[in-house]
Amino acid sequence: MRYILKDYQLAAANEISKTLRRAGKDFQEDPSSLWSIALSAPTGAGKTVIATAVIEALFDGAGKFSPDPLATVLWVTDDPALNEQTKRNMLQASSTLGPSRLITIDAGFDDEAFQPLRVYFLNIQKLARSNPLSRSNTNLRSYSLWETISNTIRDNGAHFYVVIDEAHRGMKQESDRPTIVSRIINGQEDINPPAPIIWGISATPERFIQAIGRWNGHRSNKQVIVPLDEVRASGLLKDKIILDNPAAGQVEGDTTLTRAAVFQTLQFEKNWRNYAAGQGEPPVNPVLVVQVQNKPSDSEMTELLSAIFDSWPRLRDENVVNTFGEHSAVSVAGHTINYMKPQDIQDDSSVRVVLCKDAISTGWDCPRAEVLISLRSAADYTYIAQLIGRMVRTPLARRIATDQTLNDVHCYLPRFNKQQVGEIVDRFAEGKNDEPPVEIVTDPLVVEWNESLPDELVVLLQGLPTYVVPGRIYRTQISRLHTLATLLTGDHIVEEAIAQVRIHLNGGLTTQRKRLEKEGRFQLALARVRSLKIERTYSLLAAESIDDLPLDTSYEVDRDDNNIEDLYKVAKRKLPEGVASNYWNELVEAQTDDEYDPTEAKAITAVLALHPEVVEAVESAAEQLVRTWLRQYQSSISKLPDARKVAYEPVKRETRSPELTDLVLPNSKVVSDAGRRWTKHLLAAEDGTYPCDLKGWEVEVLERELEDIDLVGWYRNPTGGNASLRIPYRGAHFDRSLYPDFILFHRTDQGVKPSIVDPHGLFLEDALAKLRGLASYAAEHFDCFQRIDAVTKIDDKLLALDLRSEVVRNALGELTSGGAKELFKKLGGDYT
Repeated sequence: MRYILKDYQLAAANEISKTLRRAGKDFQEDPSSLWSIALSAPTGAGKTVIATAVIEALFDGAGKFSPDPLATVLWVTDDPALNEQTKRNMLQASSTLGPSRLITIDAGFDDEAFQPLRVYFLNIQKLARSNPLSRSNTNLRSYSLWETISNTIRDNGAHFYVVIDEAHRGMKQESDRPTIVSRIINGQEDINPPAPIIWGISATPERFIQAIGRWNGHRSNKQVIVPLDEVRASGLLKDKIILDNPAAGQVEGDTTLTRAAVFQTLQFEKNWRNYAAGQGEPPVNPVLVVQVQNKPSDSEMTELLSAIFDSWPRLRDENVVNTFGEHSAVSVAGHTINYMKPQDIQDDSSVRVVLCKDAISTGWDCPRAEVLISLRSAADYTYIAQLIGRMVRTPLARRIATDQTLNDVHCYLPRFNKQQVGEIVDRFAEGKNDEPPVEIVTDPLVVEWNESLPDELVVLLQGLPTYVVPGRIYRTQISRLHTLATLLTGDHIVEEAIAQVRIHLNGGLTTQRKRLEKEGRFQLALARVRSLKIERTYSLLAAESIDDLPLDTSYEVDRDDNNIEDLYKVAKRKLPEGVASNYWNELVEAQTDDEYDPTEAKAITAVLALHPEVVEAVESAAEQLVRTWLRQYQSSISKLPDARKVAYEPVKRETRSPELTDLVLPNSKVVSDAGRRWTKHLLAAEDGTYPCDLKGWEVEVLERELEDIDLVGWYRNPTGGNASLRIPYRGAHFDRSLYPDFILFHRTDQGVKPSIVDPHGLFLEDALAKLRGLASYAAEHFDCFQRIDAVTKIDDKLLALDLRSEVVRNALGELTSGGAKELFKKLGGDYT
């Protein structure tokens, strides 16, 4: 892959790869064993990237998965344009799937069977009875597509994978006439057998899953679900969608909001230009999407175009395109607006305004599209939601830390009222019905660094210890180290880093070999690898009696080179990224005997790789070097442009234990202007206040802190992102993240010092685990803070635990589940 996959993408790809192999094995052993796999991933999760990684693993192997030389993929949709977009995205994402392996089935296709190691793109219209491709025995062709599918299943069914993209479509109820998709899946008598292995991809796969259940109740089913929260945290999606609509009782405001949308697009352009100049990157040219009614009148179009062109200096006709279903230019008000295919818009940087009617296209996305004005009514919610859902991908495929206004999408809805906008907010928050899981803001407010506060507060905040907290890990530490070495060398921070990795890990393997030799286990293991034990059993045929038969026995023969090569291939999977090959090469080069057999070195390498403790020792050595390099070169990494810095984030996250990282306060961000306005916050609006919708006794806590005359400023710690103080705690199965609510800065005799105050609800299931996490953090970093207090309310009274106190921490360590309340009562001080 050309991309470093996000954690959830790698997890999904691994799970699907494992399931596809199991399905193929089941069908090989029993041709009646059929499988379906459903990938459920919200819009914006990168479903095509996941699919590309799976196909690469099938064709060429990846990690623990060996290549399948017979693998063939048929990629099915109902939209030729979507197929071409998917094909283009795969070419961009994959390092091994070239054009010769990605084949669009066209009118000239006439093969007896699909060939291995190919992805065939098929739009279902080509299987319609009226299409020549669905018929054979003509002068023009030898095989119909149905025959090609049937022959492939007959000859290669265990390795033939049918992918249904946008799998919620074409899944009609049982009473309806079978669809083309259902005929591919279920087969047709005397035409084609059922497809053995079906893989459906959709943001809303329920209809696909239900249809499979109706059609093939005996199919084995596997659903792979990409978690919403992991997509939200990935940086691939915008953080917020900002919706603007007229206040109640306001008259028509179409052209006014159109001009506002133009102004916002130009503001995006300015912000991107400033950001790009600071980073040394090409600027992003944001696109304004204008959604009109299905049949706008000439006068409506004239009014609309006048508002756009009058408020956008130097905008020309060639900068505006339409994606209307008529596929033709629109001439009105002295302007000619040409048609452009939706999939071509993203790459044409001259396009700045797109006119559309319904949702532009299934699967269409344009990360440059950052502002939408829809002139449709709330009755057309589905069209509007679909269009918004296609506009949430970040232009640079990463979150912008320093100017968080660039992580937003702006939508203007002049024909919606507040209640209707609220329905959009609710549906997007749930991430259902194909809406991406993005936060909606209806009362946007830009906040920036509070210039009334001392600059040192920002320095203090960004210097506080915050952690990368590992979740589920899907790559080896060896792969993690190899990625880091590649990055450090590419950024000219560590020259010859790959060579240093080779020396470091070869040294680790040599140490492990010496340990096994000293324990007497190495030679025994090498003998087992060199030889193959065979058991011989005798059966009664012509012998008169069972007593005449020899006893069962066993003997050993030398493994031939082919079988040792097989074990060496296993070693290369267990010691990836060339580690096994590098060690083998070192063994061969160290020999002075010209007659030395290189196969012997492969046997030695296999012995080491087949010992789990050896692999773990190499993993630990790799992890330790990653930790050392990240700490040693953190300053150099932090000075890189954002586009380079972001490449190191996956390496940091793949730690097996929490590790320190950086906290970065943004220059500006958009927040919801809801709730009470507070003073002295590090980020503030023009009037010096910060809106914060606090709940329950959080209000009492902050009011009490603001009464302190020594308080200089405070920071509302966000949940997630690089701008948050993140503290690890042990969850039920793996480490999780705690985000204490308030970080405060007070004048002390030692100067300004930070404090943590975390209102802590004891009713939560993980309340005790979070307290222990905060206590461990306090034990490690107590000297960085003036106070580290957990505050709770018991019997209408606020109590605070001082977690800088060793007595409190020791008592907390001895607690059993449910004892936190008593600890607060016993050792907690009166907070008020």
